[in-house]
Amino acid sequence: MNQNILLKVLVAWGIAAGSAVAEPMSFEREVWPIFRRHCVACHAEGKAKGGLRMDTADGLTKGGETGALFVSGKPDESLLISQVSGEKPEMPEKEPPLSAQKVKILREWIAQGAKIDKVPKMVVPAVKVPEVYATAPAVTAVALSPDGKRGVVGCRSEVVMVDVDEGKVMKRIPTGMDLVNDVAFSPDGGLIAVSGGYPQQWGGVLFLDAASGAERGLRKVAADTLFRGEFSPDGSEVAFGGPGGVVHVIPVDSAKPVRAMEIHSDWVMDVAYTPDGKRLVSGSRDKTTKVSSVEEMALLRSVDESNEMIYAVATDGDTGVSGGSAKVLAGYDYKLALAGVEVTGSGNGATPVNKKAQYLRAFEGQTEAVMTLATSGNRKLLVVGTRASDIRVYRFADRGRLVVLPKAEAPVLGVAMDEAGSRVLSGSKSGKVQIWDVKEGKLLRTLDPVPVR
Repeated sequence: MNQNILLKVLVAWGIAAGSAVAEPMSFEREVWPIFRRHCVACHAEGKAKGGLRMDTADGLTKGGETGALFVSGKPDESLLISQVSGEKPEMPEKEPPLSAQKVKILREWIAQGAKIDKVPKMVVPAVKVPEVYATAPAVTAVALSPDGKRGVVGCRSEVVMVDVDEGKVMKRIPTGMDLVNDVAFSPDGGLIAVSGGYPQQWGGVLFLDAASGAERGLRKVAADTLFRGEFSPDGSEVAFGGPGGVVHVIPVDSAKPVRAMEIHSDWVMDVAYTPDGKRLVSGSRDKTTKVSSVEEMALLRSVDESNEMIYAVATDGDTGVSGGSAKVLAGYDYKLALAGVEVTGSGNGATPVNKKAQYLRAFEGQTEAVMTLATSGNRKLLVVGTRASDIRVYRFADRGRLVVLPKAEAPVLGVAMDEAGSRVLSGSKSGKVQIWDVKEGKLLRTLDPVPVR
């Protein structure tokens, strides 16, 4: 190739490269996916934190309470860039920082004028429940009626009602949720609460009639799925954990407002009421166990900071219990945990006493991570499901082990107990549901809640 031809080729390449750089960015194709993944869960219709909506063109242009989100053509002067950049970015809140490539895309988009060609409408895909599954879906949650005769099972997008005495499926109920995370009977056994939602779309609670399975109301309260929780002792409301460190208290009566408190720094995995309905115990991926006031919707105290994530909590009223990845089942005496800090010595020599050592009420160590906890209706017994192939039942009074239920399908993802503490229902990742006799310490039956090829 002679020099003239080579020069022409190099020039052509340079022009092509220059054209590629100058090509306008597409908001819909390049910027929107970043906002959709990292931002709209907190800044959309129904939950516009800081007054900012990022799911509409008007919302993006208007900005929020702190002002405009961006200055056209000036990324270095734009609030958006300052919040996602730096050594410790402020946004996304409670999530890993954006990658350098994503920040670069946002900078270039603003530098080119921050044009919004189109904000795609967020459409939640229809949830389809197969008549027959190709593989067994995990049983993520189970619940027992107070009399122990009826069970309800959550697996993937449906709820399955089970006759415990006969060991057979009574009814399959599609929920419209992409993921069911918990199920709970009301104290009188008349209602079933189903928590879950659609990841990064919505989270809420579906109420079902416990006898017929008919829908009694759906309350969407968050922009992402809800996790575990339970009914209040009087049955008037439910409390469930959610993303963003939030505990949601949701009245059964749709005319009454939903309340929420952001007391954790990461997902709240489980919530439990004390028997008087005045307090809540919550456990989170932030590795803490906390006690809060229902009336004031305020944190009372963090009673523990674990080395690992907390997955499950329970309480008998005097003691709060939590467990998680650390393979530790820990109890906390409320009266001491919520009291003022005690000191030893006097004057300038006074030093704080280790409060945790005073109120910690440890159970025996667990062989595997604690995945799920439940109490008997009378709050005398505690059921523990782990990644191991057994289920343990403890007495709250002395924290002693009552019985080990062997041959459990593992890992155990859900456990439930009736009012008297005579039966246990369990669900596993394998998709199996098991029914146990506590007094005899034996497995009564194993069943498949849904048909599998």
